[in-house]
Amino acid sequence: MEYVRLKDIGQIITGNTPPTSKPEYYGDYMPFIKATDIPIGVKCTLVTEQSYSKLAAEKYKKSLVPKGSTCVVTIGSIGKKMTYAHTDLFVNQAINAIVPKDSYDNEYIFYNVRCSVLPQLKKLDSGTTSGRENISKTSFSSIRIPVIRDKNVQRRIGVILSTYDSLIENNTKRIRLLEKMAENLYKEWFVRFRFPGHENVKMVNGLPKGWKYVNFGKLSPIVTGKKDANFASPNGKYKFFTCSKADLMADSYSFDCFAIILAGNGDLNVKLYKGQFEAYQRTYVLTPYDISHIYISYYTIQSELDRLLVGAAGAVIKFLTKGMIEKIKIVVPDQSLLRKFNIMLDANFKIRQNLIAQNTLLARQRDLLLPRLMSGKLEV
Repeated sequence: MEYVRLKDIGQIITGNTPPTSKPEYYGDYMPFIKATDIPIGVKCTLVTEQSYSKLAAEKYKKSLVPKGSTCVVTIGSIGKKMTYAHTDLFVNQAINAIVPKDSYDNEYIFYNVRCSVLPQLKKLDSGTTSGRENISKTSFSSIRIPVIRDKNVQRRIGVILSTYDSLIENNTKRIRLLEKMAENLYKEWFVRFRFPGHENVKMVNGLPKGWKYVNFGKLSPIVTGKKDANFASPNGKYKFFTCSKADLMADSYSFDCFAIILAGNGDLNVKLYKGQFEAYQRTYVLTPYDISHIYISYYTIQSELDRLLVGAAGAVIKFLTKGMIEKIKIVVPDQSLLRKFNIMLDANFKIRQNLIAQNTLLARQRDLLLPRLMSGKLEV
């Protein structure tokens, strides 16, 4: 075991963001990962908001990040986010990528950086004039990490840890597929009106006979979380929802229910959650009076997010008001069809929850093994 600087492990590449004034630089030719695309605790970033065009890939070819590189966020939310290049790709300027030399196993370096580098990044924050966290490329390149020199041992460690992440990735793909199936079922039945037996139902004023539109405010109370500067209390046992993410935090404003959680500030997003959780300010907790309306309300709100963002208040940071949420139109079908929809969505949701629980357990086991393998305390 010896200590090696990151720049001696391989080349350090800092990414670029093509100017948005040149739309020809964006397309679907190669993945373009920004810090905001990277999910915390997940190995690979498979979904990105934008991609490079072939023109941009040629222009920025010197900053191409090869498959197998380790990409670490060094501007903004430092000490939390990193990702493994599952293919050749590009990153933005908030990310430094390590391209290991042939004498190192790529996956070993990724897990070593996760174990040895992420925890110390906050200490190297030099800040910026805008107040954002920042680590210079020079400081990042000079970070020293303990390395096992035997590449065969490195490879075995990488295989052990990547097995956990492969299982997590497969579960995550299944979760996304189930989410898409549920969304498509909602659209087929309640947007296109191609529900079972639709051929025999008359349309009246644009809706199947007997159906109606109801303002969401009549179907559900709308409760907001609370601002609390001391929300990081000791127990940390519930999910904590803010306006842009879900993280493990502690008591702020507690709930224990099946709810629609709507982030009403900044990047609007919505999710279904069942269990104990906390909610911060500008996060809306929606619990329909009649639980049979939860799925149809959730997918309606999800489909309305883009429209809501356009009408949201706030010049710099967009936010939703309670009144805007109350006025969302929810289609209410006849009870028999709603019952069928809920039975199918309940089964879908339970499978997703089970997969999420499996991923939590797998991640916990991986993270327990990680320091022991990197320190050499656990032989492979």
